[in-house]
Amino acid sequence: MTINILLGFFLDRLFGDPDFPLHPVVLIGKLISLLERIFYKIRYRFLGGLLLAITSITIVLSIFIFINYLKRFFYLPFSINIISVIFIYFLFCNKTLVKEAKAVYTFLLKDDINGARKQVGRVVGRDTVELDKRAIIRATIETIAENIVDGFTAPLFYLAIGGLPAAYMYKTINTLDSMVGYKNERYNKFGRASAKLDDAFNYIPARLNLLFIYLASGFNKKVFKYAKKYTPLHPSPNSGISESAFSALLGLALCGPAKYEGVIHNKAWLGENSLDEGELSNPTLILKAIDLYWKVVYVTLIVILSLVYIIR
Repeated sequence: MTINILLGFFLDRLFGDPDFPLHPVVLIGKLISLLERIFYKIRYRFLGGLLLAITSITIVLSIFIFINYLKRFFYLPFSINIISVIFIYFLFCNKTLVKEAKAVYTFLLKDDINGARKQVGRVVGRDTVELDKRAIIRATIETIAENIVDGFTAPLFYLAIGGLPAAYMYKTINTLDSMVGYKNERYNKFGRASAKLDDAFNYIPARLNLLFIYLASGFNKKVFKYAKKYTPLHPSPNSGISESAFSALLGLALCGPAKYEGVIHNKAWLGENSLDEGELSNPTLILKAIDLYWKVVYVTLIVILSLVYIIR
């Protein structure tokens, strides 16, 4: 498995997440949309959402158990498996996330605030039309910190412990949460099961990720101090861990009040601003966050693959 994970990882590192209509995650999203139209008709919204989650997960899990059986016929020398490499490649989105963040940096470097607002709006859920330079930088770093778990640590963790079926089961849960796990009028009850599942399946990876950030930082104990102090202030039991750790290492407070669909959400600040005003408005902070992101990714890869090699 180790060689196939490495090949899938470096394909993503080289080419990024492909814009491909038959991408497995795109197909999972289409499946969820189809099932949502069926189960949303159920009068009891929570039950309908629960059935949506169970049905989606069961279908995807069944498909990948079958794919896992088929892959035995596609081995090459040195234990390379074409099916495994392709589907592992589709699991990760490291280069694409970094590309989107660098695009925000480029707009800010040109003092194109409107372009930066539109670009950051591609990767965050909040309203971006009124964000100033500091808020754009902060939002970009938040999405880098948060998505390291969803986009890499968690998929790799489940791949390591359960192969492709477990990894794509996680991807299904994560996609369910991104599509219906909202606290609004339509999804407050219907999406609750998906949101809770996502919290549960990210619980261990998010805490492992804190350890990987600590290792990547050169054993900076401030990572644990900030995570312990600020994580309970975040509405998510998982997202605040990585954001607090990034705050500790980069020197700026993250999260805070933000506007969603025209409504201000007074979220707590995570971390402290130890930088001066000029530094907090410097787009190079995004590059520092990207550099930290890659360090954490490589530490995560080395540790998990080493454990897979030793155990298997």
